[in-house]
Amino acid sequence: MAKEKDTRTLLLEITFEEVYTNGYQGASVLKILKKAGLNKGSMYHFFENKKEMVLAAIKEKTKEVFGSRYEDVLNHHSLYLEHFQTMLLTSYPIICERGCPLANLIQEMSNIDADFALLLKERYERLRETIEKILIKAIEHHELECTSSYNLSLFILSVVEGAILSTKAMKDKAIYDNTIKSLFSVLKQNQHLF
Repeated sequence: MAKEKDTRTLLLEITFEEVYTNGYQGASVLKILKKAGLNKGSMYHFFENKKEMVLAAIKEKTKEVFGSRYEDVLNHHSLYLEHFQTMLLTSYPIICERGCPLANLIQEMSNIDADFALLLKERYERLRETIEKILIKAIEHHELECTSSYNLSLFILSVVEGAILSTKAMKDKAIYDNTIKSLFSVLKQNQHLF
């Protein structure tokens, strides 16, 4: 059973990277299997097809990619906005060169496949909810005043995603850094938002 779990995990990790790099439509099952050192039978043991494997990779890997970084901010006992800003600024190498894996797939697949649209919306909402939890902690610790943590979390997520897309398009890290710093400058100066 451990070997099966290891094989499945390996397939999902390589699939996630392949889709992140080439998009769903550009991802090659043969390339994934070659990188994993597996044959097609190994894939079909776990997944019916490429789509099922990619959906599983999105579901499981985005929890790891986004969940741990964002949720680590919640493990602090104060200065939530500072920790949130630091986390975003140190995330640059992970996401800005290739873009946000969720946003890339949303742009590619959400209008053409209902299963992708549903899962990507759910994953995006989980990310927004985690940002909202950070904001609630900041509000509780008097770092921020806000009447709608929902609206503010959606605003922050939109700004961050816009910064990632602009940085990817312009190939200029300063765009991301300056946008994130400006966002948090506004958050800290205007104590009452949304």
